[in-house]
Amino acid sequence: MLRILWLLVFVVITGLMFAQMVPVEIVNEAEDSTGRLLVTKFRDVIRSSPSYTITYASDEPHFKIKIDTMDRWKGDPENEGFSTIYNYTILLSYDGSDTYCYNQLGYAGRDTLDRIAYSFYSDLDEFIEAFRAILVNYLEE
Repeated sequence: MLRILWLLVFVVITGLMFAQMVPVEIVNEAEDSTGRLLVTKFRDVIRSSPSYTITYASDEPHFKIKIDTMDRWKGDPENEGFSTIYNYTILLSYDGSDTYCYNQLGYAGRDTLDRIAYSFYSDLDEFIEAFRAILVNYLEE
């Protein structure tokens, strides 16, 4: 039974990985204004990409990027709003089930949000390319 399940997951993932545009769902869990701005900038990077498309369909296989943030200086009136702590997680999602792939924890100042949004994109792209290479090698064996 487990073998059949893995075969099914493999077939779904293979179809997803070799699609023309890879569907990506962005889950915004930002608690602060700087974090919401970071999520918006990342969403804009995905929208402008020729490789990825934003999806809202939970029944089709897709990558899900969950971004959680909180104000780095919450409660400090002099510094609040200047920096955010973020955690983003890359998940493979299909039919309501998520499979963990990767995550990153860090912080970003308001003046570095563009760079951080592009680093999220770069991490996603590198992960997907590495995953594709593994699938190609597996299929060639």
